Amino acid sequence: MYTIICVFRVKADKLDKFLKMTRKTGEILKSHGALEHTIYFSKELTGRQGSMGFLNLIEVEEGEELLLGQSVFENEKQYYEVMASVGCDDIIQYLDGNIRDIVEMNKVISSSFTTDKPEFI
Repeated sequence: MYTIICVFRVKADKLDKFLKMTRKTGEILKSHGALEHTIYFSKELTGRQGSMGFLNLIEVEEGEELLLGQSVFENEKQYYEVMASVGCDDIIQYLDGNIRDIVEMNKVISSSFTTDKPEFI
């Protein structure tokens, strides 16, 4: 499995618009082959059992919500195939351009993870 995780800081007054856009993006990704696209709302950000929480790493301002987005693919190859296919979709281009009006992209955290063991380990 291959997954892309994004952490978004969204102003509360833009939350509904953000959710509509990300849900539409997820529908498009899935229609092009992604296995899953989910948005999670934050619940506990302070950590548990002595661990750090997201609030130790990310400064969340008053009136902001922290959301986590996850897109899942069969493997990294399939991710690139889906993204190449989606790149031709006019709606995804529109959504991609407009998300910049909702969140500050330089404050979005994005990383990928795989269940495949890296060769260097």
